Amino acid sequence: MQKDVSYARKACLIGNFNIDLIIRNVPNLPVWGQEVAGNNYMQVSAGQAAYTGFALHSLGVPVSVIGYVGDDLYGRQIRDDLIKSGIEISGLEMVKSACTAITVAIVRPDGERAFVSDFSFQRKADESIIQRHWQEVKQAKYVGILGIFCLPGFNLASIASKMDALQSQGKITVLDTGWDSTGWPPEHIDGINTLLKHTTIFMPNLDEAQALTGYKLPEDCAAELRKRGAELVIVKLGKDGSYAHIDKQTYCQEALPANVYDAVGAGDVFNAGFLYAFENGWEIPHCLIFGNAASAIYISRSENRFPNQEEVYDYAKRYYELPPLNTQDC
Repeated sequence: MQKDVSYARKACLIGNFNIDLIIRNVPNLPVWGQEVAGNNYMQVSAGQAAYTGFALHSLGVPVSVIGYVGDDLYGRQIRDDLIKSGIEISGLEMVKSACTAITVAIVRPDGERAFVSDFSFQRKADESIIQRHWQEVKQAKYVGILGIFCLPGFNLASIASKMDALQSQGKITVLDTGWDSTGWPPEHIDGINTLLKHTTIFMPNLDEAQALTGYKLPEDCAAELRKRGAELVIVKLGKDGSYAHIDKQTYCQEALPANVYDAVGAGDVFNAGFLYAFENGWEIPHCLIFGNAASAIYISRSENRFPNQEEVYDYAKRYYELPPLNTQDC
């Protein structure tokens, strides 16, 4: 990518940060009063904003983040991991006497996962943090709103107003809501519809797209979400790949082969791969391929999970012709 000197960082990610306690190889969920066993657990710095930030930075994209953690052991782990990865954290606020959010991720042997989360003080944390760190937002070309339902104190109408202002400044707004643990009540869907009017790239998975639209097929979901205002809709299909709808054009790209270790964070890594290729000026099908390849590598690894640009490119090139990779910093 050509370096754009008008931006201090290419991406500013606003969203949720938490600790993931991941327990793998769980054959089935327990019923109340019983217990099942998994193995090979680990504790990682997580949340959609963190996973996406780690993945983007590994691809060579300068990133800043805005969000909340508690001033506790977990919060310090998240802060230190972000710093070690080279991510700008001046917008990460550590709240005294608050517990950092935590998620227990339960992973089946085939990599599918389920989550139980405690959002902790983030239930009451509000979107005023964005204004306090507006300078970081101004310095970015891409502004992502991620994991919004893990921040229930955020006012969606206020976020929409900020996204409107960002688009008017020529910025690319990216939205990935995550799953709504409250069951997608009508007021939440109305709020997301307002956000979509100011969204450049909307990146739900199929379950989320279905919940928002009431449709089943990805093409119907994407068409409906385009009607609601998003300029480009990307629907992540897991083992079936990814689907895109922009203007009157649609694209479907199958997943690349992967030996699944676990899929926690896979959608966030896909987002990072897609955005990297999109910023590189590639056509949408190539962006889908690059996102699929980044995700395939990530879910196949047990350590050093976030691939760099050359690794993703080389893996994707085994299966598809791609434009030349520009390895300059973003």
